[in-house]
Amino acid sequence: MLFAAKINRYRNAAKRRLGVFATLAAVMGGAAGMACGAAAQGALSYPYLDGAEAAFPAYRAVAERTARGYVMVTLMARPDPVSREGGGELHTGSGIVLNRDGYILTAAHIARGPEFAVRVRFSDGRTLPGEVVKVSAKEELALIKTAPLPDSVPIAFGDSRAVKKGDPALALGSPRRLWGVVSVGRIRVPNIGERLDYGTWGFDNAIEIALEVESGHSGGPVVNARGELIGMVAGYELGDTTKPQYRSPRITYVVPSNDIKKWLGW
Repeated sequence: MLFAAKINRYRNAAKRRLGVFATLAAVMGGAAGMACGAAAQGALSYPYLDGAEAAFPAYRAVAERTARGYVMVTLMARPDPVSREGGGELHTGSGIVLNRDGYILTAAHIARGPEFAVRVRFSDGRTLPGEVVKVSAKEELALIKTAPLPDSVPIAFGDSRAVKKGDPALALGSPRRLWGVVSVGRIRVPNIGERLDYGTWGFDNAIEIALEVESGHSGGPVVNARGELIGMVAGYELGDTTKPQYRSPRITYVVPSNDIKKWLGW
């Protein structure tokens, strides 16, 4: 099952659609997803390479470093406090380790609110429970807290104002509940100059990147060629889903790192 919030955008008189997705953990098909995830734990995968990596020769080394500050985030419904019935997995996204104290950034549409619990998963397959401590739907940002993370290496923040058209970019995420799926692309528009709103969520100053992402990448890091964080994946543009053979536009929208720092008070 997929949760999808869609909006219509008009730019240069062209109608476009933006999708923001989180993979839902349905009972049917869940076991297969968990098996795939278990097989992939600890190993990065590169299913989207299309030639853009030629301009980013160190992309594998950058991905390995970035992975130490990236996690898979699973949103959990809490069981009934009296009967202890209910609960369980709702959907999966990604997160960015901010510090070793256990603070993790993710997308607002992934974390939803403090009434939910989260489970955070690392490269070695370890998981930790977490709490949603802050959600700002209008900035598409949320903060999660876990126990301390002494083995994580937070990703250094870069200056998103320095991003230029054509710069290489790399994203890490968790589509189909797979840990560590890497995508490589290029900056298309450093700031699209308009607000993106989709349902309850939205944000300003989006960076538009020619980059393939899928459901489960939301909340994950986007870094530059130096491995510095330039933003967080929020959503992507949908192609024409009415055609028999779907073709992705390969356009991703990212919350810029400078806006993240401002929200964090850094």
